[in-house]
Amino acid sequence: MPETLTFHFEGALADSHRMNFYESARFQYAAARLMVKLAQFRHAGRFVQKISAKSNFDIQLASQSDGSFNINVEDPGQSSTDDEFIKISLADLIAYVTERIVEKIDETTLNGTTNLDGDEAGAGSVPTAAIDHLVEEQLAGRAVTSDLPPSVQDVIKRRVAETHREQRLAENQSAISRIDFARSQKLIAMSAPLISEMATALRQSADTLEVRSSAHGVTRPVLFLDRKMAADIETAIVDEAITPILGDITQFNKDNGWGKLKIENGSKTVSFSIPYDILPTMKQKLIDNMKKDLVYLQTYFVRDRSGDVVRLIAVGILPTPT
Repeated sequence: MPETLTFHFEGALADSHRMNFYESARFQYAAARLMVKLAQFRHAGRFVQKISAKSNFDIQLASQSDGSFNINVEDPGQSSTDDEFIKISLADLIAYVTERIVEKIDETTLNGTTNLDGDEAGAGSVPTAAIDHLVEEQLAGRAVTSDLPPSVQDVIKRRVAETHREQRLAENQSAISRIDFARSQKLIAMSAPLISEMATALRQSADTLEVRSSAHGVTRPVLFLDRKMAADIETAIVDEAITPILGDITQFNKDNGWGKLKIENGSKTVSFSIPYDILPTMKQKLIDNMKKDLVYLQTYFVRDRSGDVVRLIAVGILPTPT
């Protein structure tokens, strides 16, 4: 089915319908390569390094409409007769890769790092229950963020996008299950640097980026980034190989898969996240393993530019060594 993806920018130059040309060009190049390679993967379960006329799928840039700044691209979708590797929308594949590349919202943010006056956390900070209620209102189609401070609006938009991403992954779990470990590793290795390149548009041109999908008259966000998230993505390097690691899990949110893990004999604590499409199969096993002193996780390391591990993407659980 036809689908329109909108890359929506707000703040800074974007509010006056302008963007830095260099940043915009880098964004569009990265986004275009990502879309075409995801379309290739959807078709054949693989993608090519070099995009040629033969391998360039027919994804078109639509005319821009008034707004902060929108870049609209149209994917013609898949026909029922196509012999495709996987029947899935490009927005669903964006959900799949960003669920693994973009850090999950953490407990500190959800517990209210900003109060209603826009100041730092402290007295009057927005509690988790209030954030959850505002997210539910937004998901129900009721606009509730316009009178809130920008920082609170951003937290809500981020969680709304995460929730829609989780819904997509749950709805398409059967199709997604065709993506095995080897293919998943290749997808992450290909997508991570391109999403990092897309994040450069938030240096000067805009404060936030939201990727939205429109189909059948319904628009849903797939991804929300602010400048801090973009900066983290720009400097993060996702390992291409899976690394097993022993650690003591000190926190775990069974609803969204975010947690904290003590490693290196307890001397270092790192956050981890479990992609939502595999969370149902991992959740109970993880909870059972938390009764032990150490849990043996299969993870992708996410490193900063100096090579230090800053967070983990957990994709499996191994028996704890005796």
